[in-house]
Amino acid sequence: MGASGQGGSSGSWSSGPKTGTSFEWDFVTPGLPDGAFEDAPGFSPTPLELRVMLLAHLRPRRDSVVWDVGGGTGALALEIARLMPSGTVHTLERDPEAIELLEKNRRRFAIGNLHIHAGQAPDDLHLLPARPDRVLLEVGRPLPTVLNAVWSALQPGGRLVISTANLEGLVDATNTLGQLEALDLQVVQATVHRMQRRGSQARLAAAEPLFLIAAERHG
Repeated sequence: MGASGQGGSSGSWSSGPKTGTSFEWDFVTPGLPDGAFEDAPGFSPTPLELRVMLLAHLRPRRDSVVWDVGGGTGALALEIARLMPSGTVHTLERDPEAIELLEKNRRRFAIGNLHIHAGQAPDDLHLLPARPDRVLLEVGRPLPTVLNAVWSALQPGGRLVISTANLEGLVDATNTLGQLEALDLQVVQATVHRMQRRGSQARLAAAEPLFLIAAERHG
């Protein structure tokens, strides 16, 4: 990827070819370009627009301790770690290929406060530091068991954000959070459309819709 800039902007982002290079981003906003992340077949970063929405609902503090359960390529974890230099992000991922991508992206962005743990929830949650105040959870596993374990670890007043692409995950999440008497429960369906060109034709292509469930643990 070559250097790129937008007219009228006061900053820039640039990188060379992905492998073995660092990435520079001098804007203060979240929303790193999708193409800045290393990816692989079957693994792609959460789209920029959805990352921004997830971050907004997570509401991390500068010194937060964040769990990211199901790290994937690390795009969202890296966004969070970059915005809270006094905090730490701990991501738990079970897939060796995803862990390799996480490591590559951590080096590429030179992020020192992102910590990668190999394992799966709920059995390996003990590998993460106790009492996080923010938790990200990707639904794709036996949810009630994992959600109860995560909720028990979450600090009083802490926030949990769940993402899922299926209705079953949405129903399981909202039912379980209701049983846990979660506060400030919010549900959003997010769909991103981006313009694509094919020859002289322009069309809007939709990314996979995502359900976002946010909640706060009572103090």
